Amino acid sequence: MPSPDAFRAWLEMVKTKSYYEILRVSPDADGGVIKGAFYTFSLMYHPDRYVEEDGELRRLATEVFKRGVEAYRTLSRSSSRASYDAWLKEGRSSPKAARRPEPRALASIALSKKAKVCAEKADWLITLGMLEDARLALINACQEEPDNAELAERLTFLYEALALEPSQ
Repeated sequence: MPSPDAFRAWLEMVKTKSYYEILRVSPDADGGVIKGAFYTFSLMYHPDRYVEEDGELRRLATEVFKRGVEAYRTLSRSSSRASYDAWLKEGRSSPKAARRPEPRALASIALSKKAKVCAEKADWLITLGMLEDARLALINACQEEPDNAELAERLTFLYEALALEPSQ
């Protein structure tokens, strides 16, 4: 198990690395390579791996993992990857500056009363780490609002998160 000092050093180093360097892929890597690299990254840094460790180690693992998730989300979507690549060409030095704003709560995306109730439940379940139950609640919200593209996109993100979870 890495020490808290090792995680602190990695976290500081990650602040100066590109998303490609964080996932250890080349800039011309395709989606499959990026997904595989993130899977490998997850095996090393996923906070669930450190459940039995002290609070400091878990907190640091979570921070490192967030950087990897940020890198994966950016590089796995063609539009955000193109923007990120353009940003890199400008010579910027820190991937942290390229972060997108925090996503809106699901309940604020839903429009109808029934969809809002389902979306609030999904938000709550996500904060509890109950992704499978959150998926079901979000499916219900999407069924209430089948034309809500942002809700549908969030459901896709949730499916991706579930696919990356270690099997139990």
